[in-house]
Amino acid sequence: MNGPPLRVLLVEDEALILMQLEALVEDAGHVVVGTAMRRDEAIGLAQALHPDLALVDLSLCEGGSGLDVAQTLRGMAGTMVVFVTANPMRLDDDLGGAAGVIAKPFTRAVVAGGMLYLEECLRRPPPVSLLPRGMRMAPEFRAS
Repeated sequence: MNGPPLRVLLVEDEALILMQLEALVEDAGHVVVGTAMRRDEAIGLAQALHPDLALVDLSLCEGGSGLDVAQTLRGMAGTMVVFVTANPMRLDDDLGGAAGVIAKPFTRAVVAGGMLYLEECLRRPPPVSLLPRGMRMAPEFRAS
């Protein structure tokens, strides 16, 4: 990692996966600035904390949708959204407005490689690292 760590918001409705993601993001040298399990909580934290990156599950507590979170955060300057979901095929080609998606179940290597790739995308584009297996980027994002 070169430069400051990414400030990451985690949005996940399963506590064990949330804790696992938090540990993996921190192991990769980045800072988890907040965690949320519900749509409104995620949007509020994003507006207050201005994270560089939000890792968002598609299904959230109380019937909330990660798609709603992605659409709201997409309008916020400086926050990249990447879905982390067991159902990546439910997303259309533009990934629901997110920059990318990491498929569950994920491995330590995929998250570490994904964090490196995303750091390069945000801090020193274009990325020089390879996109890790188990992750894909939206065509719109790749074009830019």
